[in-house]
Amino acid sequence: MTDLRVIDALHMAYADLRAAWRSTLQDRRRGEDAPGFEWVIGPEGSPITDKELLLQGAELMAVDASKSVLHHLRCLAKVYRADGVPGDELAPDEWPGTGAYSAARAVLEGAAMVVWLMAPDIDLDERVLRAGLIGLWSAKEDRRPPSTDPNVWTLEDWKKAVRSCGLEVKEAGYKLGVKVDGKVRTFGQAGVIRETLGQPGGALYAEWSGVAHHAAWAVGNWSAYEIAEDGGGVHSRTKLGQKRHTLMAADVADALARAGEAMAGYWARDCDELSTACSQTAAFMRECASQLPDD
Repeated sequence: MTDLRVIDALHMAYADLRAAWRSTLQDRRRGEDAPGFEWVIGPEGSPITDKELLLQGAELMAVDASKSVLHHLRCLAKVYRADGVPGDELAPDEWPGTGAYSAARAVLEGAAMVVWLMAPDIDLDERVLRAGLIGLWSAKEDRRPPSTDPNVWTLEDWKKAVRSCGLEVKEAGYKLGVKVDGKVRTFGQAGVIRETLGQPGGALYAEWSGVAHHAAWAVGNWSAYEIAEDGGGVHSRTKLGQKRHTLMAADVADALARAGEAMAGYWARDCDELSTACSQTAAFMRECASQLPDD
């Protein structure tokens, strides 16, 4: 990292990822046997069933999550825009510090939701179950005033639709879920991230959530503390943390690649452009990190 400042490299990385993700969302190719067409169950002209509405609702939630990922990638690209010209040194307080972690955490959540809802290798029963789980979760979390629009489903509408698919709605603490094999299965971001991105994804989510929530265990090591010689107390400054930022960018690229693969499989198409962009970005960011000191 001699001719290119770390902050500029990070800006370029997220700008490239956003451009590739946007191209993926604009791709309208659909294979005839794509899993994404499974929710069209009945013959043409027949009434739409609750099962079809559940599956369509889940698909729309995945699409909304993918758009949210795009917005947060834009946030990340803008976070790393630096004033001045190449060669200028940035003071610690001019760096993004911990703020970028909230946006990266949102990308992780959105990517995992896309992978979970658009997984091309699950059968229709599992897809219906996941649609029901996320619908119940969303309706239970809804904090809007009651709507008078009959087309806006209430929590009771979601429960009715899930039950009409032969699923048993059950409470699990403050959550609503579905009883499966004697246990109540629910939707939760942390669980979905572990299910789709594995233990490494779960560890990232725990770390990034700690930073986003200002937990002392997570943000304390971002600070350097100095005791005033005159006994005037303890002062702190935020460390640059350049290595952490570059590694986070690599992890974001990996999660984005997984989401793109799931979306491509759901519509029976390729995502070569996105896969290449994510792979190159992750490799470059990890190479940058290998040249930076721990701080």
